Amino acid sequence: MITRRPLVGALVGGAGWALPGFAGAQANAFEGTWGGVLSAGSQQLRLRLDIGPNTTTLFSMDQGGAPISATERWIQGERIRLGFPSINGAYEGRLEGDRIVGTWRQGGDLPLVFERGERFLAQTPEAPLTDEGLEQLRARTGAPALAVAALNTGTNASLAFARGLRAHGRTERVGAGDKWHVGSITKSMTATLVAQCVESGAVNWDDTVGDMLGNVVGDIRPEYRDATFRHLLSHRAGLQANLNVLDVVRYARQSADARADRIAYARSALRQTPVGPKEQTFTYSNNGYVIAGAMLEARLGAPWEQLITERLFAPLSMSSAGFGAPGTPGAYDQPSGHAPNLLGRPQPHPPGAGVTDNPAVLGPAGRAHASLEDMLRYLRCHCERRGLLERAESWSILHTPPFGGDYAMGWIRRPDGSLWHNGSNTLWYAEVAVDQQRRVVSVAACNYGRDSMARPVGEALTRAAATVA
Repeated sequence: MITRRPLVGALVGGAGWALPGFAGAQANAFEGTWGGVLSAGSQQLRLRLDIGPNTTTLFSMDQGGAPISATERWIQGERIRLGFPSINGAYEGRLEGDRIVGTWRQGGDLPLVFERGERFLAQTPEAPLTDEGLEQLRARTGAPALAVAALNTGTNASLAFARGLRAHGRTERVGAGDKWHVGSITKSMTATLVAQCVESGAVNWDDTVGDMLGNVVGDIRPEYRDATFRHLLSHRAGLQANLNVLDVVRYARQSADARADRIAYARSALRQTPVGPKEQTFTYSNNGYVIAGAMLEARLGAPWEQLITERLFAPLSMSSAGFGAPGTPGAYDQPSGHAPNLLGRPQPHPPGAGVTDNPAVLGPAGRAHASLEDMLRYLRCHCERRGLLERAESWSILHTPPFGGDYAMGWIRRPDGSLWHNGSNTLWYAEVAVDQQRRVVSVAACNYGRDSMARPVGEALTRAAATVA
């Protein structure tokens, strides 16, 4: 399994359809203004689509509203295909009355319906979330379990709900104190650990891969030698996203000290062909976070797991935090991760099963678990900008994209200034948000890694945050 990339607004990387360029057919019934909402977890992105006789333009209203031209268009009868090479996106749909029903593809497939006019472009308030409301949401999606927690750090208003089963086919129910795998949300923790090490003087934001790993990795491609922590943690180092799956699975699933594996992994990643120039190219890269972890380990002389436990989990009293799938083999004392079986139903992967998480080498990129209460402790520090770091500058560096775009250091910065990230190891799915303006932090998770879980988890997250705001 490879840790799933987050959905960066509506503009994730990936390949669209190969379109035949502009077809000769005119827009006819498609002409006009259309509005739709792209649901990417808790990211509800309002899209406006203007279709003219020979031009088509997309506007992402929640990402600044800049025009994105479709330089590829094909219309045949009631079918339309649009290509947006500048964002590696594509859309294919069918006209059904006053709607275009179709699929948006950009690193993955998401359903997207456009309705004629701009009704969909109006923002609507989120409905309050209740315990029963969460259960209705869980039951509607078929997830074994769904949990959510939110806190207003100004008023201390809070909520925490957990509904469903720890494992499909079992009777043990989830509880408010259960532990949830958070996948790539771990990346913000790794970035925060780097910031702590910068404040202590152990490392510098501009330390390079060549300086810190050159003696142990050896033959590093010249394009990567001067990549820094800033590049690695913002996915701007030009690195490929992952190693080949067959290369990843050879690493140990569990390891108390994965330093040697991380050096070996870094050696392979730093010999791959770059996807593009540093700083100019954004490619969501698990490789970059493994390399950053290896750099910390080389300088501080301790495993990443020990460093993050001593410097982040312990100071925040996150006693539930750990690595890999939570729980005791055979006990069902914590939620188990699930994946769809051949019939499309949740298949549990409990502790002790053959595959329960990514190999230990990927720790810095996405192997942490914790209770929702402990996650709120962590998120609160980022909201209030205190508790882990002493310098205001450190928080600003973590929360600001260093090379443009919307990806900071382990965080996606939304247009309204709030921070968001998601995470999955294909058996779990989770999202977190930090809204510094409203002083609200929130976390939602489910023990099912199916792609369709992004929508209910995202809805739970946003409704919980609105309830305590």
